[in-house]
Amino acid sequence: MIYGYCRVSTKHQSLSRQIDALVKHGVNERFIFSDKYSGSTLNREGLNELLVLIKPDDTLVIKEIDRLGRNRKETKDLILFLIKQDIDIVCLDMPYLKEFIIDKIKENEGFLEIMANALLDVILEVAEQERKKIVSRTSEGRRKAVLEGRRFGRHPKVSLEEFRLYYEKFLKREMKANEIQRELNISKQSYYNYIEKLRTKCDEL
Repeated sequence: MIYGYCRVSTKHQSLSRQIDALVKHGVNERFIFSDKYSGSTLNREGLNELLVLIKPDDTLVIKEIDRLGRNRKETKDLILFLIKQDIDIVCLDMPYLKEFIIDKIKENEGFLEIMANALLDVILEVAEQERKKIVSRTSEGRRKAVLEGRRFGRHPKVSLEEFRLYYEKFLKREMKANEIQRELNISKQSYYNYIEKLRTKCDEL
């Protein structure tokens, strides 16, 4: 079985880019688990659900290596845990990860394993530093935009009529609520806001 996992850690980020990449790679969207705005540990609902289901000989696909953890240590610990469980890891932005590092760790050949672990440390350090740069640049850009008087806000992306079509699928048990939220790229709160708007519209008719 092939599973996917993605995560964003700030309210300004969207899961769409990661999910699209996983789907394009061939991961069924129903088997993609995700977390948003997680805390500082690996205690995340989506990840925990994934770890319950995934088993030896399964494959986990991620877009970026640092999506597995909030920091280098957590990411490495999870990678080593998955390796010990005989779960393959495919990183789309780092295709050489499996062949040159993960497979070498699996071989457990003394010096090669030490080298692979060292390389993994380097890769995770680079990924962590790059992520910090991106976060810093994003924060600086937003502060500059605020000083220039630009406003941030979510523009409506989904019409009420479009939502109604999806909600009818929910009522027919053809789709789950979280699947609709993911498909329309709306939050859980927005989902219920749309439902309330639909009910208000029906009451007015």
